[in-house]
Amino acid sequence: MESATQIWLKHQCELIRGVTQGVLVLAEQPCATAVARWPKDCADPGALDAVANAALTRREVVTTTRPPSAVSPTGCCQVAIPCSIGSRVAAVAVEIEDSKASELEPVVDLLKLGACWLAALLDQEAGTTQLVTALELVEIALEQGRFKAGATAVATELATRLGCERVSIGMTRKAGIRVEALSHSADFDPRVKLIRALGTAMDEAADQDAAVVYPPFPAASPRITREHKALIEQQGTGSALTVPLASDGEIVGAITFERMSVFDADSFQLCEDVAALLGPALVLQRQAGASALERCKMFFAARRAEFSEPGHATPKLMVATLLLLLGVLVFARGDYRLTAEARLEGRVQRAIVAGVDGYIAEANVRAGDIVVKGQVLAKLDDRDLLLEARKWAGRRDQLRKEYREALAGRDRAQVNIISAKIAQASAQLELLHENLLRTRLIAPFGGIVVRGDLSQSMGSPVERGDVLFELAPVEGFRIILEVDERDISEVAVGQRGYLTLSALPGQPLPLLVERITPVATAADGRNFFRVDAKLEEPTRALRPGMEGVAKIEVGERRLIWIWTHSLVDWVRLWIWTWLP
Repeated sequence: MESATQIWLKHQCELIRGVTQGVLVLAEQPCATAVARWPKDCADPGALDAVANAALTRREVVTTTRPPSAVSPTGCCQVAIPCSIGSRVAAVAVEIEDSKASELEPVVDLLKLGACWLAALLDQEAGTTQLVTALELVEIALEQGRFKAGATAVATELATRLGCERVSIGMTRKAGIRVEALSHSADFDPRVKLIRALGTAMDEAADQDAAVVYPPFPAASPRITREHKALIEQQGTGSALTVPLASDGEIVGAITFERMSVFDADSFQLCEDVAALLGPALVLQRQAGASALERCKMFFAARRAEFSEPGHATPKLMVATLLLLLGVLVFARGDYRLTAEARLEGRVQRAIVAGVDGYIAEANVRAGDIVVKGQVLAKLDDRDLLLEARKWAGRRDQLRKEYREALAGRDRAQVNIISAKIAQASAQLELLHENLLRTRLIAPFGGIVVRGDLSQSMGSPVERGDVLFELAPVEGFRIILEVDERDISEVAVGQRGYLTLSALPGQPLPLLVERITPVATAADGRNFFRVDAKLEEPTRALRPGMEGVAKIEVGERRLIWIWTHSLVDWVRLWIWTWLP
C-alpha cells in the first residue's frame, strides 16, 4: 500500500505539464532522506536530489537548467522549493522537460499550494494511525479475560511501540491511585519504593486533571512536576509522562510512561489519544471481573457522586425520604404487640355420655342449640329395660307370697332364703329404674350445645360411655392462644391484650393472660405453646368455638426491632446451624 507522501507526489507531478520526475526530501539527522520519488524507477535521480538538498539547505527556491543529453535530448529545467510538514522541514523538487527557467513561476506556485495540501494529508494520516494504534490497544485489553492480565498486556504493548523503559497503569482507589499493572511484569510487590513513587506521580497528574510530562517539551503547558522529577532521579530514566484515564467525565486512573529519550509533541499527543480510549475499556473490564462486594462499593460510590452534582431533584428527594424513614424506624419507639391465633372455649364444659347400651330413640337438639337446665337432649329406646323391670317386679311379688307362706309355716330357714331373694329382686328393680332414667339425656345446666348431632343417627346403637353431646355455658369463656415457640419468652402472666374474632372483626375484646402451659404442641408444621386468657368484658354474642387473632401487649420497643426481629432471629439460627 502506497504512503501518503508517495500518492501526493504522484498527483503533483501529473498535475504539472512536462514533469519527467519528482522527489520529496525530508530533513533528517545526519543527512536528508528522500521519502517519495516519482517515478520510482527514474533513470538519473542524483541531479534532482542535489537540487532538493540545496533548497532544503538554503531554505529558498532553487532552479537549475540541464543541457540536452542522452536522457533528455531537448534539455530540461529543475526546480525545488522548501516547505514545512508539521514540525519538520522538507523540500520538493521536479524536473520539467523542454522549458526555461523564466517560465517556472507558475510551477513554483503550484508546488507551494501542493505543500499545504501535503501537510494536511500527513496530519490526517497521522491521526488515523494514532486512532488505529489506540483501537489495537483496546482490543488487546479486551482480549484478556481478567482486568490485571489485560492491563499488563496493554502496558507491555505500549512500552514496545513507544520505546519506553517501563509503562505503568494505575486505577483509582479510596486512598488514591494504586498501581495495578507494569509492563513486562506479571507480578510485583506494592510495598516497594518504585511502586509508591509511581503512585504519587499518578496522583500528581490526577490532582491537576491533566497530563504531566517531565522534562517538558517547548510547547507543553506548565504543570507541577515535583513527583515526576523525583521519579526520574530515583530510577535514572530520561523522561516521564503521566496521562490520566477518564470515564464518564471522571478520572478513574492514570498511565505513566518512562523512557530514556525526551517526549515530543507527537508522542505526547499519541499517549493522550491512547489514554482517552483505554480509560472506558479498562473500567468496563475491571467492573466485569470485580467481586460482588467491589461491585456494590462501586455502585454506591457512583450514586454518591451522582447525587453530589447539581440537579437530580427527584432522586435526591426519594433518598432524603428514605433516610428520614430509616431514622424514624431506628430512633422512634412503639408498642410491641405479639400476635397469636386464638379460639374461644367454655370455662366449664360438660360431656353428655350414654349411661347404658341402647338405641337412639329421640334427638331433640343439635350443636349450636341453646338449652336450659333439665331439658331432655335425647332419649334412648327403653322398651327392653321396661320389660326387664316388669319381669323382676313379678318375680319380687311371687317371692313375697312365698315369704308369707314360709313365715306362716314357721320355717325359719326358708324365711331367710326367700328374704334374701326378695332383696335381690328389689336391687335389680332399682338398677333397672336407674337405667331407665339414664335413657333420658338431661342438660345439667343451661348453655349451648358445643358438639353433637344425633338427628341423622336415629335407631343407631350406642354403648355406655359414648360421648353424645358437649355442653358449655353461654357465659364464662376462656381464650386459648397458640403462641409460637419463638415468641413464648415474651409472654408473661398478667399481660393484657385484645382479641378480634372472625365473627366480630370490628369489635376488639380486651383479655388478660392467666396461665402459660409449659409444654409445646406440634401441629400444622409448627410448634406452639398454649396460653390461657380470660375476657375482661364478655358479650352475649360470643359462642364457644369461635376463632380469631389475639394481640398481647408486651411493651415498648424500637420500630425497626418490631419489624425485623423475626428475620434477624431466623438469620441468627441459620448461621448457628452452619457454624462448625
